[in-house]
Amino acid sequence: MRKFPLLAPALILAACGQQQGDTPAATETPPRVTADLEGSTPLPRAPDTAAAIPARFHGVWDAETGTCDPASDLRLEVGPREVGFYESHGAVTKVAEPGDGSAAVTMAMEGEGERWTATFHLALVDSGAGERLTVRHDDGRPATPILKLERCPV
Repeated sequence: MRKFPLLAPALILAACGQQQGDTPAATETPPRVTADLEGSTPLPRAPDTAAAIPARFHGVWDAETGTCDPASDLRLEVGPREVGFYESHGAVTKVAEPGDGSAAVTMAMEGEGERWTATFHLALVDSGAGERLTVRHDDGRPATPILKLERCPV
């Protein structure tokens, strides 16, 4: 007498329960894990779809001495809900405008296999051809360096 493994009856019953033309139910996607594992890097917050960077900051920016080439280390692409850096990008989770024309933009960042949350303060200085975007990273240090960028030609 030939013995079937225990798995065989389960497969036969499953096959019998399915009618011709039926397709198996789509597998559900497991819920996204938002809890942090102890001792690991915190996961960024999910983007707030209502938060958007003001249009005056949108565009491609580079260092005053930069070439605006996509390979430029200081090139920055600012869109309504995402900012692209040289080796990372951020999805906007929060935007605060203090009323002085600047914006504090909090983003869920990702790059080089890492994920983190960061806040950048954006402001425009000068106007016309001399307009510059200043970017200050809010990393908790009292005197964070300010990056000055010029708008790249379209």
